Amino acid sequence: MMERDLIIYKIHKSMKAYDIIDLTTVSIAKQIAKKTELSFDAAVKIAMDDIPRGKTKILDVLKEGFSCKVEKGAVKQNYDINLLSSYLVLNKKAYMAIGNHLQGCGEFVPLDCEKELFLFNPLIFEEEDDSLTETAYLDGFENGLKSLVFKSDLNLIFKSSSQGGRSIYCNAAFKTLVKENNLSGITFNSDLLSLFT
Repeated sequence: MMERDLIIYKIHKSMKAYDIIDLTTVSIAKQIAKKTELSFDAAVKIAMDDIPRGKTKILDVLKEGFSCKVEKGAVKQNYDINLLSSYLVLNKKAYMAIGNHLQGCGEFVPLDCEKELFLFNPLIFEEEDDSLTETAYLDGFENGLKSLVFKSDLNLIFKSSSQGGRSIYCNAAFKTLVKENNLSGITFNSDLLSLFT
C-alpha cells in the first residue's frame, strides 16, 4: 500500500481583516478572575498558556462564556469566520453550515455581545512527526520551529503542541467545507510555519 501525502493547511485571517470582537488574553483573564475564586495571576496563566495548550477547557472554567464587544470595522467587513488568536469566531451563517462538523474537534463557547457569534476553541492536538519537526535556535536559545510536519490529517481542525497551541491547522476536508459553503474571512496556506497568508 502506498502512503499518501498529507494535505494540511495553516489557517490565516483574510488580508486586512479586523478582529470581530475585543476579546484579548487580558480581558479573558479578567473575566476568569472575576467569575471564579482565582487570582488574576492564575487567570492570566490559564488564558495565556493552559487554554491554548489544551490543558484547560474554557467551559470548565466559565460555563457562561465571555462578554465582549463587537468591533465596528469588522461588522462592516461582514466576514463569516474570524481568526482570533488561537480561536475561530463564527457568525450564524458559518455556525449553521459547519458548526456540527466542528463539534468533535473542540468546544463552542457562548459569547455575550451585540451580534450572534460563536467562539470555537479547538481542542485536538495532532501528533507531530518528531523526525521531521525541527526546533529553531537563535544564540543557543530555542526560537520557534524550523520545520513542522504532522503524522496525520484525519481531523478537520487541530493545533500543534510544539507551537503551544498558538496556530490553527486544518485538513483538505475543512477547506472544502469552507469553500462549498461560500464562507469568507479565512485563507489557507500549505506553508505550516508561514506568518503571512
